[in-house]
Amino acid sequence: MKKFLSMALALAMMLSLFACGNPGADTSNPPADKTDAPEQSQGVQLGEFQPMTYEEQVVYDTALGEFYNAFMEAKKAVTSSERYALMAVAEAKMLESGVMIPTQGDGGRYGIRHVVPRTISTVGWGSDSDRLHTMIVVEELLKAADSSEVTKLWNELAGTGTFKEEVKKLLTDKGYTLVDSTDYIYTSDPTTWDYLATWQSSQSEPTCFLVDGLVNYDMENVMYPSLAESWEESEDGLTYTFKIRQGVKWVDSQGREVGEVQADDWVAGLQHCADCGGGAAEMLASLEGMSDYLSGTTTDFSTVGVTAVDKYTLEYKLTAPMPYFMSALTYVGLGGPLCRSYYESQGGKFGAEFDSAAADYNYGKTPNNIAYCGPMLVTSWTANNSIVYKANPTYWDPDSLNVHEITWKYWDGQDVLQPYYDVKDGKLASIALDASRLEQCKKDGIFEEYAVLSVNSTGSTYNGYYNLNRGRYANYDDETKGVSNKTADSAKEINLAEGVYTSDILDDAARWHNAINNKNFRLALTFAFDRGEYQGQQYGEDLKYNSMRNTFVCGTFVSLEEEVTLDIGTFPAGTHYGEIVQAQLDADGFPIKVWDPDADDGIGSSDGFDGWYNAAAAKEYMAKAVEELAAEGVEVTKENPIQIDVTYQSSNQTYVNQFNAYKKCIEENLDGLVQVNLMGFDDRNDYYSSSYFPTSGFDYNYDISFASGWSADYADPGNFLETLVPPPDGTGYVTMSFGLW
Repeated sequence: MKKFLSMALALAMMLSLFACGNPGADTSNPPADKTDAPEQSQGVQLGEFQPMTYEEQVVYDTALGEFYNAFMEAKKAVTSSERYALMAVAEAKMLESGVMIPTQGDGGRYGIRHVVPRTISTVGWGSDSDRLHTMIVVEELLKAADSSEVTKLWNELAGTGTFKEEVKKLLTDKGYTLVDSTDYIYTSDPTTWDYLATWQSSQSEPTCFLVDGLVNYDMENVMYPSLAESWEESEDGLTYTFKIRQGVKWVDSQGREVGEVQADDWVAGLQHCADCGGGAAEMLASLEGMSDYLSGTTTDFSTVGVTAVDKYTLEYKLTAPMPYFMSALTYVGLGGPLCRSYYESQGGKFGAEFDSAAADYNYGKTPNNIAYCGPMLVTSWTANNSIVYKANPTYWDPDSLNVHEITWKYWDGQDVLQPYYDVKDGKLASIALDASRLEQCKKDGIFEEYAVLSVNSTGSTYNGYYNLNRGRYANYDDETKGVSNKTADSAKEINLAEGVYTSDILDDAARWHNAINNKNFRLALTFAFDRGEYQGQQYGEDLKYNSMRNTFVCGTFVSLEEEVTLDIGTFPAGTHYGEIVQAQLDADGFPIKVWDPDADDGIGSSDGFDGWYNAAAAKEYMAKAVEELAAEGVEVTKENPIQIDVTYQSSNQTYVNQFNAYKKCIEENLDGLVQVNLMGFDDRNDYYSSSYFPTSGFDYNYDISFASGWSADYADPGNFLETLVPPPDGTGYVTMSFGLW
């Protein structure tokens, strides 16, 4: 699953598609920095997944058992509206558990750009908001007034199929020069170019426009036939039949033909996705026979509900209607094809024989080891230097390319102002303005004329995570990096019935384990966190709440299509997801605000305010936690506080300021009963090895991390919530951030 996002990257970069100005398009997540990282597994093999240990299950059930039960009830829903409402109930239960704190979305900041807004798809899910070939770029800096005029034009023309040509005319009439190429900066060289085998944005964003799917969204957010010329849905919603576009070629990185795109390419792609752990559990499990294949009950993939009926006819069979099925196909990690013959020529195998560690397995190791059927080819890749994309000369839809060459230039993150100067001088496509860049922009006298405030993304949310079951006190790939000052000798002494340490002499690691598995302690930490002060260090005082989010799934991500009645009340058609989350929180007497019904001119929003920070509540919950921990033999005093390790990238002064602000508010609001140990990493790769790279919960090396987030692969809130549930019921990707699975 592509969308395990890097929070630190969002803070560091804040660029990429800034110019598009709409939820899903203002994302600022070029690849996370994996440069020179050790070889990683290419995902968790869901068909051979290891269940939680007994100790992990005790911790999970204690913290998230109520959420899990609510989530499983939501999966039983018959209608989409009932499902959305019950998913909102499940989210409320998760928020009440205090296992994590949402922090922000992807917008709400100023930027300058050469990329024209609304010229890349702005849907809040799938891969199309990362498919850069459709963007229109101008040589000159785009004026703020002209950006507004473009957005107004889009609002008038979206859905008509005329926006592209009309916006080009508007720009040229205003004296802008359209250009055929542009540059971006990136901070990571992908460890795999296999778009079907990853759940991290650091791998999928550089690869998503190297292939096409069956369907895609255009810049007007209209789904159009891509490699499927047409499709039909059966009356019962269980069968989808696609007619594959004939004559489309598979080519290598040099543009040489290696095959023809056929229906079997989606059968091969989905099997490979299942074999190597890509994809979303909810989507995969909805296919006939897929659950048995994933669990190993059967090794015969022909029993799975995806079939090449003939050379150009593809059929999917579902176990139950899945209203978001078509939207899921726009995520390349689920709906992307795989050239079977080319894959096998690179050592690829299927089923029980799949082994990405085999000596002869080369598929996806470099851009020269994949086949392409999309708009762009990677013609050059030099680690820590550049990735060069050029137009695919055999591409079936050449008119969709508005740029024909894109160069990603490596940036080490040290000089925060350099990207700003490069955009200002026309050397980069766009940049979002953090506090230091914003100040420089004003000094240069261009802020008023060129800076534009972006809209917060509905499809991406970043979070802070509490490690409930920390297994490492140094990085998994290099034990000399990220070494904690804590001792962990008592980590082996666990009372399995209670899920807590029982050593007579508790060291700092054991004390943390007991404390963080106390719900009141988690909530005390959460309420003590002044997110406004924290984000103000990055975005400035005026913008510190703009991108702030109070829910995991954005409150306006979905709304009810019909009336739904729950135990907590009746919700009419049109009710937003966030309103139901708030209703459940209120019914449970949980003291947070996640929904403002008056925001956005009465539309309502879960963004733009801090509904969690409550210093008084933090003290109340801490007092309860201290009493409960004392009963377990854990004394918490100012003289003997709970020690917590918080990881961050210390090579950037903005991060230093942010995390010192975090330390200050936690220690002051909890009266010194908690001591924050800031674990800074000068090297971004080392930081990610502590908090982003691991593919096992045991390997996460922190007590609290703000390293990552999630972005939707399809138009359903379950895509977010299933990341909190280990297989086979979910994907478990975020659960690993809790030190579990």
